[in-house]
Amino acid sequence: MPMPVHSFHNHRFSFEEGELAGHKNLMTCVIIGNQHPVVVSDGCDLVTAQIICIKADVSHRVAVPKGGADIIYLDGVRLGTDRAPFMPLTSEWRGLARAFDLQDYAALNTFRNRLEQDRLPPDQSVMEIVKELYLAPFTRLSQTDLASALGLERTQALRHFKATTGQTFRRFKIWAALVAATRSAHAGERIGHAGTEAGFADAAHLARTAGLVFGVTPTVGLSGLKTIETM
Repeated sequence: MPMPVHSFHNHRFSFEEGELAGHKNLMTCVIIGNQHPVVVSDGCDLVTAQIICIKADVSHRVAVPKGGADIIYLDGVRLGTDRAPFMPLTSEWRGLARAFDLQDYAALNTFRNRLEQDRLPPDQSVMEIVKELYLAPFTRLSQTDLASALGLERTQALRHFKATTGQTFRRFKIWAALVAATRSAHAGERIGHAGTEAGFADAAHLARTAGLVFGVTPTVGLSGLKTIETM
């Protein structure tokens, strides 16, 4: 089967030691402690492991250990309802980080498929929209634009987008904008300007959103962010 023309992105945020306050990921993520176990908790349950997978939309806190960790977001991956909100993974999942080091897309896709099996290839008409959001999140495509592009009634288009991506249209736009702003600010752009360029109203809007999604303010998060890579 040929590879799809457009596909979901994957992002590696390499963090120094620190605490991430209560937040909800917009995408499934895998956290890999570089030297020591990572601690993930939600107020009731606590998991300590070298490598932990966390579902999207699950409130949790993270303690990044000494030596730091790689936090890898896998856009579009949806875990089954039988999966725990956060669960330890075996040591072979270090290969997920190596896939970024080697720019090995085949290995990366193998790990994605292990989390989400037996799923049909995504609708490329929706992936065209996803591609546009990745390339220019500041355009802030409207629901009407989505419906027109998919040739569907607005409510049907929104449902189809979520069925394909695992996330609502609005929240996917927020995620694409947040990643773009983080990348720009990490490259040296002023935080406020990076935020407005990505479509946020102002620096305060960006800070609130980052706190909800990452558990840290942009200033604190960037101070501990060693690298950010997208494949």
